[in-house]
Amino acid sequence: MLNITSEECKRRVSEFLDAHKEYYTERERAYIKNNATLLFRSEKTNYGSSVLRQVYDTLGFIPQDENIYHGFIDLIESNFNIDRNVVEVAGGIIPSLATKIALRQQTGTITVYDPRVIIPTNKPQNLILKRQTFHRDVQLPGAQMIIGFMPCDAALPIIESACLNEMDFMVALCEGGLKSGYEWLETDDEWLGYVRYLAEKGMREKNMGTLETTDLKKYNYEYPVIYNKRK
Repeated sequence: MLNITSEECKRRVSEFLDAHKEYYTERERAYIKNNATLLFRSEKTNYGSSVLRQVYDTLGFIPQDENIYHGFIDLIESNFNIDRNVVEVAGGIIPSLATKIALRQQTGTITVYDPRVIIPTNKPQNLILKRQTFHRDVQLPGAQMIIGFMPCDAALPIIESACLNEMDFMVALCEGGLKSGYEWLETDDEWLGYVRYLAEKGMREKNMGTLETTDLKKYNYEYPVIYNKRK
């Protein structure tokens, strides 16, 4: 745990939201403020929703050994070369994951697609931000890998684009089947099974190897992480 009081945490979160209020809905601002002591409720936590986690990460409130963004990047690096042109889909309002990837890369770029992403003035040069919604037919010239970190229903266009372009991929899955357009997938298990089915089908057609599964349970994250492994 960091050496910071609950009161200081709430104050700094409130200041951040006041400075960036145009990027958040009223409901999101209320949620973040109402949960701004989550950091102090547990020794190990995944820090709630992405909007709260990204603010905490930006403010330096998450110890590195508890930071799930670092954990996900470690998974990528243990299976792929990160020094190439990577695309992240649904990176969120604050590009927390992509910024960390950009700082680790020795060569290559990391391009983020999200219609709400904040474009900071002091971003690394190899971090490219696209304020737009991603779909499978988005042209990705020069891209060599595509990733998603809890992208919900955007997992499908990630998988489809990866197979269409024969790119490596890694996706930390989350809920998605209960969202608009996928109501027919009534449970998380049905949703996860459907994503895996599409991935395996697309990979088989393009001879992209086998679909592998790992996890981020060290960070109290229960959903699977899937990726391709070439022969």
